[in-house]
Amino acid sequence: MKNRNQLNSAFNLRTLVAAAVPSYVFPALMSFSSGFLLHKNELMQASYTTIGLSSLLSTVLSFMLLWQLESRQILVQQKLIRSILIILFMMSLGGCFSSIFNLQSERFNITFSAFLGAAILTIRYQFKKYEDARN
Repeated sequence: MKNRNQLNSAFNLRTLVAAAVPSYVFPALMSFSSGFLLHKNELMQASYTTIGLSSLLSTVLSFMLLWQLESRQILVQQKLIRSILIILFMMSLGGCFSSIFNLQSERFNITFSAFLGAAILTIRYQFKKYEDARN
C-alpha cells in the first residue's frame, strides 16, 4: 500500500534549486546586458538586486505554495485558477514590499519580476492527483 508521502512528486528540493537558479540568473543577465548596451548604470545595478532577487523570491515562494497545494490536493484540476491566484498574490507581495521599504522607483521592476517568476513556475509544473488506495 502506497502512502501519499511515498509517491514521487514534482516538488522536492532538487526541483526547487533547478527552478530557483534560472529564475535569478536569466532575469539578472537579461537586464544587465540591456543596461550595458544602453549605458544605463542604474539598470545594471538593479539587475542583480531588485530584478533578480524579486524573481528569485517569487519563484521560491510560488514553489512552496504549489508544493503545499499539491500535498493537500487543493486546486488539483484547476491549473488556470491556481496560476492566476498565485501570480496575483506574488505581484501584490512585490507591490507591498516596494511600498513598505519605500522603493517607489523600483516598483515596476519588482512587480514585473515577481510576475515573471510566478508565471513561469506555475505554468510549468504539473500536479499529481493522489488516489487513496485502500486494500
